[in-house]
Amino acid sequence: MQKKFQPPLSAMLLSLLMFTVLIGLGTWQVQRLEWKTALLAQIATRMQQTPMPMQETIYNPSAWEYRRVTLTGHFLYDHEFLVKPRTLDGVNGYHMLVPFQRLSGGIVMVNRGWISDELMPKAVRPQGTIQIEGIIQQAHPGYFTPPNNPQKNDWYWPDVNAMAAAAQLATPVPVIVVIAAREQGVYPAGGKVDSNIRNDHLQYAVFWYLMALISQVIFFIRYRQPPAA
Repeated sequence: MQKKFQPPLSAMLLSLLMFTVLIGLGTWQVQRLEWKTALLAQIATRMQQTPMPMQETIYNPSAWEYRRVTLTGHFLYDHEFLVKPRTLDGVNGYHMLVPFQRLSGGIVMVNRGWISDELMPKAVRPQGTIQIEGIIQQAHPGYFTPPNNPQKNDWYWPDVNAMAAAAQLATPVPVIVVIAAREQGVYPAGGKVDSNIRNDHLQYAVFWYLMALISQVIFFIRYRQPPAA
């Protein structure tokens, strides 16, 4: 004999609520997937564009992020900042940030690349007026990033304003220029552009949709009752 499906009204309402929430979470992840895919495509396009001279003033840093730019001026090596901890090929080290004074007089913080304590004596420091090419990035501390301590010259993320203040320099533009190319055997090692943005939203969407389906299967099994004798 066939079993009957007779859930109480309260259980039906609870199941419907749970199903709606789980479907909503899955749909939100699909929307995030579309946004993240478009963002990654935009980043790839910007990083492949022909370099352009960087504007003197940047009012909308997000509109410039990941664009290739050129700068002409000279490095202020008296004010090198080592941001830690950073690794390259499993070796601990730093990212070396150096203020770059443009011919116009403006200051830009430049991430020259990775270097370790052992390689510090081999650091190359081009002198005089030069032109550099790099990729613009914005600097933000991660959720677990320790706070900087400018008084002790301890830096865990590149706070350009705090670095300029510590060096008693004019306020820099609100972005960082990361040296785009890496020359073999030359340190600091450039090319440390952080564009590895995770895109796990498809997996999350599948997970929530699957949870919605499972919740209904469990609900159905729970309230299938044998027929009355």
